[in-house]
Amino acid sequence: MNCYVNFKRILPALLCACVCIPLDAYSAQGDHEPLEKSSDLSFSDIFDSALGNAPEILERDVRRQQAEDYESISDTWFSGRPSLQLYYIDDQAFDNRGFREMEYAVLLQLKRPSEWGNGRLLSDSYAEQYSAWEQSLRHYIAGHVRKSLADIAEAEANLLLEQQATRNAEELLNTTQQLVNSGELARLDLMQAENLFLNQRRTELQAEAMLVDAERAYEILTGLQVRPDYVHTETLTEQEVISPEQPQLLYLASDIQLAEALVLQAQASVRGSPSISIGSRRQRASNLAPDEDGLALSLSIPFGGKNIVASRTSDARRDKADAEVLYQTSYRALDLQLHEIEHELLISEESILLTEQQSRLSEARWEMAQTAFTQGEISLTQVILALQEALAARKEHELLLLQRERLITEFNQTIGVMP
Repeated sequence: MNCYVNFKRILPALLCACVCIPLDAYSAQGDHEPLEKSSDLSFSDIFDSALGNAPEILERDVRRQQAEDYESISDTWFSGRPSLQLYYIDDQAFDNRGFREMEYAVLLQLKRPSEWGNGRLLSDSYAEQYSAWEQSLRHYIAGHVRKSLADIAEAEANLLLEQQATRNAEELLNTTQQLVNSGELARLDLMQAENLFLNQRRTELQAEAMLVDAERAYEILTGLQVRPDYVHTETLTEQEVISPEQPQLLYLASDIQLAEALVLQAQASVRGSPSISIGSRRQRASNLAPDEDGLALSLSIPFGGKNIVASRTSDARRDKADAEVLYQTSYRALDLQLHEIEHELLISEESILLTEQQSRLSEARWEMAQTAFTQGEISLTQVILALQEALAARKEHELLLLQRERLITEFNQTIGVMP
């Protein structure tokens, strides 16, 4: 029994010694070391690194080469490659009188007069799509960088708040220990304070894990092992409506233009192209007759087949319709998202004012509760409630401030404004 009592007496000290281990000791056990912080690291530096680290950047050279290839053939008069034709006849396998006929020519596939601008339209469409894709990619990566920095800021702020809450819980535990030692409180109150402290330490460790996850996502995104030591903030744009120049919509619009050019190309391919062959012809009637040379010309013009053209270009026309539907759907989604963010911004502004007042009142109540507790005027349960309310109000206010900054970046991102 005495051993049990002695153990109960030293239990608070053991708990304090164990739980007061710095968080760095727990961090060192993990695989991910905390990132270094730098005040010289700008958003532009982070963005450039993330852009170069993005898997989508592998498409850039291919898309650029595609646009250049179509540019190189955009103004040609021919719809396909020229081909060499050879034609030879003799009678050696039959009566063998020496009859021989030989012809060679170059076959050229020409464009119809109505199709002369199709090559330039297709080339321009690929060039514009490449430019729009590049802008869209930059906008896409900027959105991921914005989100990653906001996640880190919120996770770090949450960790600092939980560390402060742990210190408050530790102060309450020490005060309770002193009152128990002086005989003013029962040991049951000490166990209650210890439980509060241990729960708070668990919450603090969870907050640390959230920061580790946010930093790891940032490192994967950017390839950097250093992050800014400040909160990324932006000025809310004055633009209030989604513009067709929004990078995502601009890229989808280029898809529509390209799909239209591909419809024209498909129609031209199905209709067929006029072809002309130019060459020379040599013939001999018999062994006694001389060779006769002449110019060989031929012209082939396809015609008709309206139903065939319509049926075989239906896939291209459907792709164009799909591109138009995607554009309209994306525009509506962006417009709805913009209004939701705008509404959340309005609510957050009003909530920040209210939580600021609530936080001041809760802090004052917590200080008064501490004083009253040391004087025996209130119970430990009342003190814990006051502490929990103060911590909750403090946390809500600080995170609302960061949420407002996140909403501003999301608003700018949705509008299409780059940082």
